[in-house]
Amino acid sequence: MLATAPHVAKIHPGKLPKYPNLEDNLFSWIIEKRENGNAVTRKLITRKAISLSKDQEFLRNNPGIAGFKFSSKWLDGFLGRYDLSQRRKTTVAQQLPSDLIEFQQSFLSYMLYMRMQHNYPLKYIGNMDETPMWFDLPSNTTINKKGEKTVSIRTTGHERTSFTVILGCMADGTKLPAVCIFKVKKILKEKFPDGIHIRANEKGWVNESEMLWWIEKVWTSRNPFGNPRSLLVLDGFRGHTVDSVKHRLIEKNTNIAIIPGGCTSKLQPLDVSINKSFKSKVN
Repeated sequence: MLATAPHVAKIHPGKLPKYPNLEDNLFSWIIEKRENGNAVTRKLITRKAISLSKDQEFLRNNPGIAGFKFSSKWLDGFLGRYDLSQRRKTTVAQQLPSDLIEFQQSFLSYMLYMRMQHNYPLKYIGNMDETPMWFDLPSNTTINKKGEKTVSIRTTGHERTSFTVILGCMADGTKLPAVCIFKVKKILKEKFPDGIHIRANEKGWVNESEMLWWIEKVWTSRNPFGNPRSLLVLDGFRGHTVDSVKHRLIEKNTNIAIIPGGCTSKLQPLDVSINKSFKSKVN
């Protein structure tokens, strides 16, 4: 042991595979999938292994495999033996402004000033954001060779067919009803889950009209006893900042805090902590 070369990660190579031919075929299948850009998950590998084990020729040569359990422990061992790991699809991050720190300090100072001036309770401080959703949601992770810098995943092409989901929440943790906006002229005559508003327009996005509707049906309806002084945090999307929207919010006794351009990945609460979890849950 003391004579072992320092670059060796572990002395014992680990338990040898019980069915090496099956694992070789499984590894070849994974490599083929990844070369085609397909996502490969742990569950998919287990299913493929079970499928390979049921091949009649393989059963004849390995009769004992009928009772073999392709467990999570086996899968961990298989991935380690073939130098595989779960990787996240590489993406291009948002380009942050060079004066990000200055923008952050200015925005946070404004938020503190507004809270000191109006003393909003947490239940009257809200955040609204829209996020695109696709009818095809390919996995963002795949089993892949360790060390590769680029990890791409092929899709069916339907990931371009999208609709918009408006999410909203209050600082005390209260969730506002979600709104789905579909890219059609009229609302579909389908049965949708309770508690979700359905809207439709030709762009499938939040425009001036949809924003005014949201203020009336979602933002205002959260408090049926009136419009107490509130604060709403929005990004600088044009649909949020047109004069008609600003005037309507003033009528509803609502102050607006606009997040500086290019800073949503750092300052937009829903974008930072909710949207990703929401999409993962849907996926």
